[in-house]
Formats: sequence, C-alpha cells, structure tokens
Amino acid sequence: MEFILWNYNLVLPELVISATFFIFYFSQPRIPLKINKSFLFVLIIDTLTIVTDVGSSLCLEFFSTLPPLLLRIENIVFFLLFLVRIICFASFTKLLINKNIKNSIVDKLLYLWLFLIVVIAVIANLFTDIIFCISDNGEYSQGPFYFLLYICAFYYVSLSIIQTIISRKKIKRDEFAAILILNIILFIGYITRIIYPKDLIMNFFTLVSIIIIYLTFENPVLFKEEKSGLFNKKALTSLLQEMNTETYPLIIGFSLHNYKSLREIYSHSQTDHGLSSIGIYLRQNFPELLPFYIHDGHFVLIGGNIKNADSIKNAIRERFNYSWNMEKDTDIFLEISFMQLDSTVISDNRELLCTTIISTLNDIESKSQVNVIIKPDDVKKIEQLSNIKRAVEIAVEQNTIELFLQPVIDAKTQKLVGAESLARLRDSNGQYIPPFQFIPIAEKTGRINILGKQMFEKTCQFIKENDIDAMGLSWINVNLSPIQFLRRDLKNSFTTILKKYNVNSEKIHLEITEESMIDFDLLQSQMQSMNESGFKFVLDDYGRGYSNIARMKKCPFINIKLDMEFVWDYFKYKDKILPTMVQTIKQMGFTITAEGIENQELAEAMRDIGCDNLQGYYFSKPISIKEFVEKYGK
Repeated sequence: MEFILWNYNLVLPELVISATFFIFYFSQPRIPLKINKSFLFVLIIDTLTIVTDVGSSLCLEFFSTLPPLLLRIENIVFFLLFLVRIICFASFTKLLINKNIKNSIVDKLLYLWLFLIVVIAVIANLFTDIIFCISDNGEYSQGPFYFLLYICAFYYVSLSIIQTIISRKKIKRDEFAAILILNIILFIGYITRIIYPKDLIMNFFTLVSIIIIYLTFENPVLFKEEKSGLFNKKALTSLLQEMNTETYPLIIGFSLHNYKSLREIYSHSQTDHGLSSIGIYLRQNFPELLPFYIHDGHFVLIGGNIKNADSIKNAIRERFNYSWNMEKDTDIFLEISFMQLDSTVISDNRELLCTTIISTLNDIESKSQVNVIIKPDDVKKIEQLSNIKRAVEIAVEQNTIELFLQPVIDAKTQKLVGAESLARLRDSNGQYIPPFQFIPIAEKTGRINILGKQMFEKTCQFIKENDIDAMGLSWINVNLSPIQFLRRDLKNSFTTILKKYNVNSEKIHLEITEESMIDFDLLQSQMQSMNESGFKFVLDDYGRGYSNIARMKKCPFINIKLDMEFVWDYFKYKDKILPTMVQTIKQMGFTITAEGIENQELAEAMRDIGCDNLQGYYFSKPISIKEFVEKYGK
C-alpha cells in the first residue's frame, strides 16, 4: 500500500533556486576567501539536505518496495545533513563576525560539544530507535530523544544571535542587520518545522537565509571595480587579511603617471575606456595572477610565483610603450611606475600591509619609470604614520590634545608680553609626537578643524582660570591652519566659545601662515568679517615666499612674525635687506616679532634692527600650562 505523508509543493522551486546559486557562483570570478569557500559549503550542504529530505520522505511512502535497513540509513543520512546544516550556518555567522580569528582544536571542540552528542545519537539510531522509529509496516514516528535535534538547532541559532548582538559595534551596520535577520529567519524556520512536521518547509527558510547571505556578502558586484572590470579595493583588503604568504608571495603594483591630470586632459569616458582596456590586457595576459584596481590609476597584481616578478613587470612595461586606443580613435601614451613588496614584509599585520601598498602607490604616482621595492624599514615608517593618525583620531575624539605655551618677550625690556598657544599630542606610550609629524596628518584627514577649535577653547579656558594680567600677558596667539581658515562658520564658532568663557577677543590673536595667503580673496574676506567682530590677526612665518608688502597692507594684521630661517640667515650674513624690511613693515603700522631666538646675541641683533618682540628657546621652550603658571604666575 502506498500513501502520501509529506507535502512536496516547495521542493521544486527550492531546487531551482539552489541550482541558480550554483550557476552564479561558478560563472563569476571570485577571489579565494574563506567567506566564499564557506558559502559554497553551506550551499552544497543545504542542497544535499533538501535532496535527502525528499529522498527519505519518498522512501517512507514506498516502504513496501525497499528493505528496512535502507529506510533507516536514508533517514540517518538526512538527519546528519540536517545537523551539519545547522552547524554550517552557525559557523558562517562566526566567520562573518570574526573574519580573522583562528580557533584552536580545543575551542572548536568546546563549540561543537552539543553537535557531536546529537550526531552520536543519530548514528546510534542504526541500532536503536532513540531519534526516530520505523515500524514493520513503514509507519514513521519520533523517538524518545527526537527533541535533541531541536535543542541542537535552537542552541546554535540562539548562540549566533547572541554573538551577533554582542559584536554589533565591530560590525558594519548593514552587515549586522543581515546577520541578525538571517539567524532570526532560521529560528522561525525551526519553530515552523515543529508546528508543521509533515510539510518540507524548513528548506524554504534556509534558502531565504542563503539569499540574504548572497546579496549582502557574496554578490560579485561588491568585489568588482566597474571601470576596469577587475577586483576592487575591498577585495584586495579582504584577501590580504587572510591570505597565506606561501601561497601568494608575489605582490606587484603599478601606478599611472599623473592620473588625475589625464582625467582633466581627456574626457572621463575616454579615461575609463583606457582603464577597461588595461583590465582586459591584465586578465588575458596574466591569468595566473589576481588583478585589482584600487583607485586613481593604481593597480595591484597578486600571484604565487615570486620568480616571475621581473618578467611580469617587463611585459607590462613593454605594453605601455605603445598607445592605448581610447574612444573616438584617440591614442594615449601612458607612463607607469612599479612597486613590489619584499617577501619579508608580508607579515601578520595585514591591515598595515594594505595601507603600505596604497600609500606607496600614491607616492609613486608623481614619479615616472621608477621601480620601488618595499623593505621592512619602509613598512615601519608607514606604521609610524598610521600610529600617528590613530593618535590624532583618539586625541581629537576624546579632547586630550594638550595646550602648551611659549613665551613672547618684549625686545627692549626682555619681560613677558605675550605667548603662543601650541598643540601637543602623545602617542599610545605617552611620548610626545612632534607637531611637524601630526599637524600635516590632521590637516590631511580633516581633523585639524576640530583640533583647532579645541585648542582655541583650551586657550580661552586658560585665560578664564588664570590672572594673565598679573603674569604680564597682554595676549595669547592661537594658530589657525589654512584648512581651518576656509570654514565659513569660523567666526560664529569662535565667538560662541569666547562668550562661553567670558573672554575678550582682544586677549587672543589669531596666527595664520603665509600658506593661507594663496587664496587671497577668500583670506581677505574672512579676515575682514572676523576683524569686524573684534578678532586680531598675526602673520606667521613671514619670509617663506607667498606674502608681499602690498598684500599685507590690504589685510588687518597687527603683528608680523619673521620666520626663524629668515632671522638666522641675517645673523650669519649681515646685510641691509632685513633691517630695511623691518623698518618698512613698522612704518606700515605693524609690530614685528622675531622667531628662533636661541642666544643673547640673536636677541640683541633683532632688537637693534627694530623688532618689537622676541620668541625662541633662549627664553623658553614651549611648556605645559602648569609649568607656565608656576614660572610666570609669581
């Protein structure tokens, strides 16, 4: 007798969807990442589970034509795959959360303890009916320990949900939502299977989870650069983080010379067509390599045979000796520069490795026909820059930039008349980082705006909390970065801080460097607006080349600071240029401060030619506000 026990309505669509995933997976180029391999394994196990689920159900419906042992084995195989699928999704979730963590055998056993117990119970069903029972007439029923299957399922899916929530801060927001939703769907699927045991519906929920995984983590578009058709920066970063150095010891990069200028000279469409042509050339001529296009004309090739490095570079260099045909039959000749990683620098710090590659490609972009080999010392320099950048980020976010003050002395009386506010930054070890190292990084990352605002506020706070008049301080100079000076809201921002601490704007002079005078119209407009609100300005580092007397006359400066190199040159080679310039500037109504005063002779020389104020190590290095108060507060 034959009778139908299960509902197969969803089986065919499920198998079609699974087949579609296999087609897309193998038809698209992929880099050998753990996540890709794990996804393929999940897909295989899920498909096998669907097939055996249908097979075991059909076997029970046609039990009379099959031996009992085969029925038992078929169901055991299904339940084993059912359990493996549970652990596959749980392990995939762990991989998504902790992509670079390698678990020891002990850790894996501790994680798999329940899974292993239930697997043993299922296998034991070959001899006993503890998980399921099949009667002589083919009737299927649950055994006394059938509930272990669901305990295992709910345990691992709940564990995945908890791990995801705990780790939410280190996961991207969209990825966190996807991981959480796919596990919630699995949880609902297990509940549905309990409610409707005769419907083969659990496979539907697992396929929905697979769709979420594919769209969020496996879609080839996520790892493909559109213009060149090569793998993108995200793909490179992912590969570098987990690749085996023995498998991929060869890392070569090349950069198009003056790429940004090329995009201005030629149309964007023509340049993009050129990138596409380069991508096609790399894929066709070097199939053994993994090609990547980062951005701005930067390419990276990764391979397994480091002995081929020179031949690969020579072949590419030879190809670039000929023109690249663009759209509209436009020929363009491109020059390139190479970089290669020495095998010794491919260390465990893969994030630093990616930073090193990109930083080096940026450096060689402006250099034509060079071949840079990155050595361990080069990586250390880039690591130092990365540490400084991290220190800037932390200090700005936590407002731990320190305020130091350097005295400004009256040239005639040699008494304190003012001070310059200077930023000081410590690294993770508590050591001070020189300003010439962290200021350019702060400017490049845009953090200089917040840093400058914090320094202005700390200066105002110092003035409010101390009797600066008793110290002899008439004013304190606060430096403004050229980038900071571009902000249209600078006046309102600083005015708000002055009101907060009840500080008169005349107590703070804003120092701007000659570099700020490149965009003179913007400079003049910004200064005029802020001057109307009471702000006073000082021109710093005068003598480096941008400013001139005509421009200075049009700006509301009150003081001109002579650059220390300018001062030292005069002291070494006495001439009439600097004294004449000083007198001319003073006749225009400006006071003058000489920087770089390192001895009494320099101080007297600058006083004699007419400088009003002096600043330098002869009087004091920049010191903390505590030391400043102790020294001058008395």
